[in-house]
Amino acid sequence: MLSKKFFKRLGIKVLKMYKEQIFDRATDVRGNKFRRYSTEYGEKKRAGQLSEQWAGSKGTTAPVVTQRFKNNLKFRGATNNQFKIGWDSMGGIVNHLAKLGRFVTTKKDPFPKDVVIEIERQVTREMKRHKDMKSKHHKIVLGK
Repeated sequence: MLSKKFFKRLGIKVLKMYKEQIFDRATDVRGNKFRRYSTEYGEKKRAGQLSEQWAGSKGTTAPVVTQRFKNNLKFRGATNNQFKIGWDSMGGIVNHLAKLGRFVTTKKDPFPKDVVIEIERQVTREMKRHKDMKSKHHKIVLGK
């Protein structure tokens, strides 16, 4: 049976994969490279002249300047049928980035495709391990 322990393990793995794609590989939730910044902002970022800028953010188009946005994305918990990840206090930045065409998550694509494939693979594998499950029908819902 799918368990809270399974969803906790899966949620932590998904969070790591999500952060790697969005922040480390600098690709949006759809798998596209993030668009370039405006000329003025891009020059300031590359020069390290932004307020409280993290040194590692100079050469990337990923949505990270101080790392607060990245570090605020956390595993929020698990139950016996779901896990949750999300931002504690920086969800407004997600909307602002979307207005700029920099999609870190959307209603249609809450996770990158690679992450969705991994979720499906892990759930399928766990279900095969527990063939004695009473129900033969299962529904995977991503997002709200």
